[in-house]
Amino acid sequence: MTSDRHSTAQGPSTLVHAMQVLQVTAACGYRGASIDDYLDAIDLSRPTIYRLLKGLKEQGFLRPSPLRGRYLLGYELLVLGAQAGNGAGLRDLARPRLLALAQRLGDSFYLFARDGVNAVCLEVQNGDYPVGSFVRATGGRLPLGVGQASIALLAYLGESERKAILTHNAPQLQRDYNISPADVEAEIHHLLTTGYARGVEGSQLPEYTGLAIPILDHSGHPLGAMSCSMLKSRMTDSHKQEVLESMQAEVLEMVQQAHGLLYVE
Repeated sequence: MTSDRHSTAQGPSTLVHAMQVLQVTAACGYRGASIDDYLDAIDLSRPTIYRLLKGLKEQGFLRPSPLRGRYLLGYELLVLGAQAGNGAGLRDLARPRLLALAQRLGDSFYLFARDGVNAVCLEVQNGDYPVGSFVRATGGRLPLGVGQASIALLAYLGESERKAILTHNAPQLQRDYNISPADVEAEIHHLLTTGYARGVEGSQLPEYTGLAIPILDHSGHPLGAMSCSMLKSRMTDSHKQEVLESMQAEVLEMVQQAHGLLYVE
C-alpha cells in the first residue's frame, strides 16, 4: 500500500518540479540558467535536475544557451503560448484591429483576458506615442483591480465572484499600487453607467491614463477587454471620444465577425 501511494504521488510531484525548472529558466532571462541556478532554487538532487533538463529538452520546452552549460526556454513554449493566448480565436481577431488602431490614433492598444485573479495581456500594439504600462509585453499579468482593462473584466462578473477576487487581491492592490477595493468598485460603477472603463489612479504611472471596452459573449460574460493607454496630455475630450468610438466599433465588428466562434457554453 505504501508503494502504491508513492507511485500515485510521483506523477504530480514530477510535474511540479518540471514547472519549477521552467520558472527558474525564465527568471534567468537571456543569459540562460545553469545547473547551480536550478540547485539553488529547487530542493532536488543534481542527478534529478539533470533528468528533468533532459526530458524537457527532448520535448522542446528547453534548449541549450549559446553559453555552455546553460539552458533557455524552448520554442515549443511559443507554440503552446500562442494557442493559450488565442482562446475562442480572440487574439487572432484582435491583433489586426489593435494594429490599425495604434497606427491611426498613435496610442498603445492592448487585448487582455482574465486568468484567475489576474488579468493577462494577450496582445499589444504601439503607435507613434507608446507609453509606459503596468505590463511590459504580451504575457504580462496584473492583479485584477489594476488598470482599466481589469475594471472591464471585473464589471460583468457576478457580485460574489467579484468580491471574492477583490478580497483576495486587496493586500497586493494596497501594498503595491495604493488601490483599495472601494476604488475599484467605484470605477466598476462608472463603467456600468457609461459603457467604458477608466483605470484607478494609484501610486504607479501617475502620468499615464487609459480607457477600456469589455468584450462580451452572447450571454454578457466577459471574454476579454480592449484597452488603450496614453499620456494624460493626449487625453483631450476630442481624442478621448475618437478612441472610445473607434474601440467600440472594432469590438462590435470583431464579435460580429466571429459569429458563434466567440460564444461559450
